[in-house]
Amino acid sequence: MRLARCLLNGEVSVVVHEAEGVKPTGYSDLLALIRDGEDGLRKAREAASAASPAEPERLLAPLRPPKMLFCGVNYPDHADENPDAVMPSEPFFFAKLPNAVVGPDEPIVIPAPGTRTDYEVELAFLVGRTARRVAREHALGHVFGYTVANDVSARDVQFKDSQITLGKNADSFAPLGPWVVTADEIPDPSRLHVATYVNGEMRQQGETQNWLFDIPALIEFLTQTITLEPGDLVTTGTPSGVAAFQDPSPWLAPGDEVTVEVREIGQLTNPVTAGWTTR
Repeated sequence: MRLARCLLNGEVSVVVHEAEGVKPTGYSDLLALIRDGEDGLRKAREAASAASPAEPERLLAPLRPPKMLFCGVNYPDHADENPDAVMPSEPFFFAKLPNAVVGPDEPIVIPAPGTRTDYEVELAFLVGRTARRVAREHALGHVFGYTVANDVSARDVQFKDSQITLGKNADSFAPLGPWVVTADEIPDPSRLHVATYVNGEMRQQGETQNWLFDIPALIEFLTQTITLEPGDLVTTGTPSGVAAFQDPSPWLAPGDEVTVEVREIGQLTNPVTAGWTTR
């Protein structure tokens, strides 16, 4: 199923997207659906099959995950753009906070003039059932589905005294969505294409088959120390092409429009605005 959360007939609804439109699942909260497990998926399918298609008034972020763990360097082509890049011997993660989540067409808000605001397309997955000390051969069985994330970053903050938490977590710096494709429709997430476009110009592109660490490896690594729970979101890194390692660096600016995509899932587009008063 291709799921989304949207405003439908004036109410928030989790819907199934089909060729003729969207159909409500009976859920208003995707997290509740995920936590209901196989029963939730069954209820959603049954409700959607009995509903008439409609057009959503507005697509929303699919959910505000309880935990968001973003993977750092995970594509080897970083070495092509950054000679100082060191390929990790094990996965590297940092956390994003709930205040950063926005949905499609919501603005990425640059907090202050001069903020060096960057984009990063990432394939993300949502955890479907509790995962603790999971071996890689069982890892994909803990995935509910996949979505698109933009790991927006304030590089001037991030690279100052290693302030990665502040640099990654300004309000609006975690656009998500709009679609969540359930795991049964993507049996092999290592065969996907990701890209970023700024004002229609391609800035990034990559193939997930080139990951340093695939999703089973990420789940196995994380769950040795952190219990992943239903609705948690984990990302898989970004390919080369970010603004930080270009000369001159094409930082995001008010008036820009950013689209990140996973070709097999869809596109997520956000305008960029100023978080300060302009005269």
